[in-house]
Amino acid sequence: MSGRHSGSSSRFGRVWTWAVLALTAVVFVVGGWFGVQAVRASGANSCDSLDTVSLAVDTSIAEPVEQILSQADEVARGCVNFEVRPERPTDTATEIAGTDDDRPDLWIPDSTLWLLKTLRSTGALPELAKTSVANTLPILVSSSDAVPVTDTWLSVLQLPGQRIGDPLTSSASNAAILGALAESEVAISDAKAVSAALVPMAQDFGRIADTPHDTPDLVAQVAAEGGTSVATEQALLAYEAGNPGSTLTASVPPTGSYFLNYPLAVTAPAGPDYDRVKQAGAALGSVLATASAAETMVAAGFRTSSGTPLPEGRGVGSVASLEIKNPLSIETTLRDWAVLALPLRTLVVEDVSGSMAARSGDSTRIALTVDASVGANDLFSDQTQMGLWAFSIGLGGGRQDYRELVPLGPVSNMFDGKPQRQAILDAIRGLPSLVGGGTGLYDTTLAAFRRVKEGYDPDYVNSVIILTDGANEDEGSISLDQLLASLQKEQDPVRPIVIITVGVTGDADPVALQQISAVTGGTSYVAEDPRDIPEVFVKALNSRTERLAGE
Repeated sequence: MSGRHSGSSSRFGRVWTWAVLALTAVVFVVGGWFGVQAVRASGANSCDSLDTVSLAVDTSIAEPVEQILSQADEVARGCVNFEVRPERPTDTATEIAGTDDDRPDLWIPDSTLWLLKTLRSTGALPELAKTSVANTLPILVSSSDAVPVTDTWLSVLQLPGQRIGDPLTSSASNAAILGALAESEVAISDAKAVSAALVPMAQDFGRIADTPHDTPDLVAQVAAEGGTSVATEQALLAYEAGNPGSTLTASVPPTGSYFLNYPLAVTAPAGPDYDRVKQAGAALGSVLATASAAETMVAAGFRTSSGTPLPEGRGVGSVASLEIKNPLSIETTLRDWAVLALPLRTLVVEDVSGSMAARSGDSTRIALTVDASVGANDLFSDQTQMGLWAFSIGLGGGRQDYRELVPLGPVSNMFDGKPQRQAILDAIRGLPSLVGGGTGLYDTTLAAFRRVKEGYDPDYVNSVIILTDGANEDEGSISLDQLLASLQKEQDPVRPIVIITVGVTGDADPVALQQISAVTGGTSYVAEDPRDIPEVFVKALNSRTERLAGE
């Protein structure tokens, strides 16, 4: 049997050899390159079939990656068809943290920082198939009439009117902040000054949440409106390629920059397919490491994985690499930003007890409070959710000390036939007509806390803002100890509700107000002079809690 099988194989081999020679002859008669490729694809070094592997790629580098893959032959690609998905890194990170089928097999984010974020959400750090497929770096983009002198990244962040994207979603923005933090580690900048510089930027960002703030958008904004912004070298070069004659300038502080390294990570879940995906990642890494791939990346405005400056005078030239030694500083700074930049979901609760009619100069406490509340309206972006209550003993009927004037909801909603924002302003202006009775502070505070908690939204800072000029006067209400105990018991550390209190004059109970705010991680303010109410109210609205920022 063995001999017969061997002979059969020999005959088959001769037939196959003649068949190949005949086919080759046909190919050369046709004389086409495509024919040669077709033969090679059927030979020993070809792919009988193609496996499919999903590849999520940051939108900034997706086009050159697709171009490189289209030019690589099947064998070089490991007999894999890479299904390229251009995605924002926030979307990919969400997919990886979830349990649905959208999770990609491989991922090229713009920075290793995104892999650290998946570590926090999944408990596992993705394995690297290649530490870097390309590089770019944050730069300061300026219009020709607004070129500032910046010696450090801290000075970049401190520029008046500086445009910056959201560092929670934009690695370019994040890298600029990391550059300033890296400077602080070697005593070039001050870490506290970095945090201080981020406060107005984060709050401005929250107020302009509807404005485009991706890196390419920021470059276009500088070109159209002047000023400065933080972007990437690649984003500026891409803009200039599409806008010949652009007069934008680019600079980097002499201290250096924190580079974005575009790693290739294996993000497939552990299981029987993991090794297959890992092999595909290795093949892809090899393709992206070729000289032709490097040429494609450079043509698209990226530096090679080594960070070599771009040729022909393109870009900002040689730049030192800044690194962060203390990763905790990254976490703390980004938490601060997250809390400061989040829009507000807040219930404003205004005291209309009889003492609010007391005179203050040529005005009254209630009139000054109304002016402060109306003036603070500009602090709220169109992303805000807000409602308004007024309170004094029995105002809501029976034992209820509060009255809902406008329900908590988006300021863009319609209420009572008008936009919610306008409805709130009108209701604030009508507060003087409600003044009378005693101060029903404790029951109202607990009710407001529970109302905000009912519809908690994790994308907002959920808060209650209470303005009052007196101590609790409702003898039938819960006590301060009972209120504090209830707030502490009902506060969910994962879904925190912050109470911010504003005492109107020294007649308020500063000790009680401070305790109410503190038990929820909030802050308390007192305007000793009623004329200071507008300034204090603005501070209260701008405040975020140390507790939230530190969690």
